Amino acid sequence: MDWPSLGATAYIAGQLLRLNGAVGNEDPPTTLSRYSGGQNRTNQPHITGYHHVLFYLPETLFGPYGSEAQRWLFSTCETFSPHSYTINTGDVLGIGQTAASFPTSRVTNREFTLGFREQQNLPILSIIKSWHSLFDPLIGTSPFGSFVLSPLAYKAIVIVAIVKPTSSGGKITSDDLEEAYVYSGVYPTTCPEDSVVASEQSTNDTSLASVTFKFDGAPFDLGTIGVAEAVVFCFDNYKYTHTYSKIGSLIKS
Repeated sequence: MDWPSLGATAYIAGQLLRLNGAVGNEDPPTTLSRYSGGQNRTNQPHITGYHHVLFYLPETLFGPYGSEAQRWLFSTCETFSPHSYTINTGDVLGIGQTAASFPTSRVTNREFTLGFREQQNLPILSIIKSWHSLFDPLIGTSPFGSFVLSPLAYKAIVIVAIVKPTSSGGKITSDDLEEAYVYSGVYPTTCPEDSVVASEQSTNDTSLASVTFKFDGAPFDLGTIGVAEAVVFCFDNYKYTHTYSKIGSLIKS
């Protein structure tokens, strides 16, 4: 008997741990009625809109402004549309109209979209346009020359954490994570100039900058062993708790 490799075993183990956390430790809705509310329940329906995004931007394009740009992207991100997966199938035809389908591969749609609420002086648009400065729009080539071929020149790492509405004292822990994605090789394929700068005098409204990003491979998620701990470490190292404490002190005053 051929046993799975160590990598495959770890992957399956991670998926089983995730499955146990999702269906084994929660209180399901009442049978038949599917009632999911009530003060005595330990589980509640999933609520969207609670997420955090960390960017680790390429130094070649952002230089000393990378950390400041990261704070703007972190604090203004309001929407997140993740990637998707597709199972490809192959058909085996039989006699007459009989046929059977079998899975042949799993394909990752290597795109995700983030929406940022633009602020005065257009910091979000400036950040994305700086990222797009990898190519000169006038001549269509890169001012960096052959160095543009290096992924370190323009690709980033993005961490997206889907969290519960309540947190543990303002600090993100593994118990707060409902899902997390670690994207590598990230760069924007769109620039929201047409939506952010569009102006109409009859309607004065805020702007949401929607940006589509490409990434390499497939993202790590909570089904991968060690991802939860790594994500929590990154957010703690980012001083997310300090942000919460500052907001809390403003409320108290």
